[in-house]
Amino acid sequence: MMEPCYIVDAVRAPWKRSATEGISFACQVLLSGEDDGPEALRFRFDDCPSVYAHMHLTSQFQLLLNGAMDFPRGVKHLEALALHYTDHNMPYGPFAVSGGHDMLVLHPKAGGIISMANRDARRQINLRGRLFASLAAQSEWHPLPGADHSAFKFLMPPDLGPAAVVVKAPAHAALAMPAAEFGRYEVVLDGSVIMEGQEIGAPGFRYVHGEKEAEPLATGDNGASVAFLTFDRDALEGGITGEGLALEAAEAMARAI
Repeated sequence: MMEPCYIVDAVRAPWKRSATEGISFACQVLLSGEDDGPEALRFRFDDCPSVYAHMHLTSQFQLLLNGAMDFPRGVKHLEALALHYTDHNMPYGPFAVSGGHDMLVLHPKAGGIISMANRDARRQINLRGRLFASLAAQSEWHPLPGADHSAFKFLMPPDLGPAAVVVKAPAHAALAMPAAEFGRYEVVLDGSVIMEGQEIGAPGFRYVHGEKEAEPLATGDNGASVAFLTFDRDALEGGITGEGLALEAAEAMARAI
């Protein structure tokens, strides 16, 4: 039986202009989550001083590809390339966006969106939830063992649970990773990668999930940099159940995009 695998060439996905709560943006729906699989969106927010505080009902990686995001209360000023992670039902924001904002929003399953102005939502906050943010520029490169001219850097501490690492390698290198029991996004940041016979450039990606190792990625003629974003057990929590707050979260996301 084949392990679940999704390959997305983001360059080919259509863009849609939209707005919610007075905030305007362009959006690509890269994976819908409608098949009980992963949900992946790409947003380019117009400059905005305050995107409203909200939460999603599943784990989330945000990968900032361009521009800047400013989070409140001293959490972090993020400039691309940067990472923001939250567990399910973990609120964040409000935050400001500027500088040609462009980001991927990556979920292991459909997560909806709920404003923290919703009092019912406040009662369901994950009080033990994790939130982590980092700038790639603040992490050091390390030589990749056994691979000439290749290097990696951590975007999250390796003992946190969920994992985020960027690997850069020259042309025609094989990038193998362990099995991703709870799901992993493999996002091309620069260059191109051969995924299951398809050449995918930035910011395309593969999503893998299962107990068996996926086929290694092969870098293209000009090499590649790839972000490997791996969920942990929190990916099993939450999600869209079709009732109560989950139904409201799904409807809010549908209106937004």
